[in-house]
Amino acid sequence: MPVSAEFAAEQEALTAKSRGLHLVQFWTSSPEIENQVPRPSPKPYLWRWSDMRPHLDWASRAIGVEDAERRSLLFSNPGLGGKYYATQTLLAAYSLYNPGETAPVHRHTSCASRFAIAGDGGYTTVNGEKCLMARGDLIITPAGLWHDHGNDGSEPLIWMDALDLPYVESLNCSLFEFDYFEEVAGSNSHERVKQTRQTIRLESGHSEKTYARGGLVPLFGDEARKRGRHSPKYHYSWAATREALYGMRNEQGSPYEGIIVEYTNPTTGGSVMPNMSFRAQLLRGGEATLPYRDSSSTIYCALEGKGRTQVGDVTLEWQENDVFVAPNWMWRTHTNASPDREAVLYSVSDMPIIERSGVLRRQAKSANGELLDLVPF
Repeated sequence: MPVSAEFAAEQEALTAKSRGLHLVQFWTSSPEIENQVPRPSPKPYLWRWSDMRPHLDWASRAIGVEDAERRSLLFSNPGLGGKYYATQTLLAAYSLYNPGETAPVHRHTSCASRFAIAGDGGYTTVNGEKCLMARGDLIITPAGLWHDHGNDGSEPLIWMDALDLPYVESLNCSLFEFDYFEEVAGSNSHERVKQTRQTIRLESGHSEKTYARGGLVPLFGDEARKRGRHSPKYHYSWAATREALYGMRNEQGSPYEGIIVEYTNPTTGGSVMPNMSFRAQLLRGGEATLPYRDSSSTIYCALEGKGRTQVGDVTLEWQENDVFVAPNWMWRTHTNASPDREAVLYSVSDMPIIERSGVLRRQAKSANGELLDLVPF
């Protein structure tokens, strides 16, 4: 803010003094503070599977899990100055495990997820439940739950990780723990021994069998699991999700997102974890959506088909296994590039953080260009 000539010299001296006292003068900084529109720093960006796969193949031969524990390629958004973040709140990566490999049991304060891309026989064990993976399966590892990974199959296992780690780091609350102990089986002394893998207490399929029937939740079993801030259902199979999407493909759907579903906590109907929303959407042959934007950031993974997504003035051409980012408050549209084949996108967003913070806003444009406030201030 300009000052009169008689105060200009005093202003300059006062500004320098304020800086030395670690004070900021609002009257000189108000344009930066009082945003007229959000200023997202992440950029729309696409990571091509054809570019990533050679790096993963090399890592599978050259990098041992005993050296790195996680053989992962982190998606580093070019707008975030080299940080290992995909958006300002979300971390994402492609990870690979060779047949026979395991990752040691651990837990952390951030919520995490695995979305299977390739391989057979892969699994994540969450709090004693072994969750086998097939392509398109979603497995969640909520904050504070012990989990370990492995590959019992004959092919390399690849999945997409998504975590709310950047958000948790912004709160200075990110912690990891690797010292896991279990009581010695058959011992009366209650001796506890450090382990690198959990004992399997619940076989794969428990989550689906117990929590996958819409509108029905068991009134017995692990009450603490059902009362948590996260879904008690750790494993969401792609077979069930795909059946739901394709079963609705003749419905009108959303003009902005096609046929879209959200993975939910069966005990509350809310998001599966406090800080991330997981969705899958189907675009029918040749379908093109209308523009919309909201105040959340989204990471997409193309699971079926090919198409393009316009984010702001950037066009992202995607095909199977490509990953791309749509930052918050940027107009986006999706187009299925095939006239006779469906396309499917899986996505992770920070929508629950935005909603809980009371700053959610969503706008769209009608077919004739009219601006619509879907969720206004």
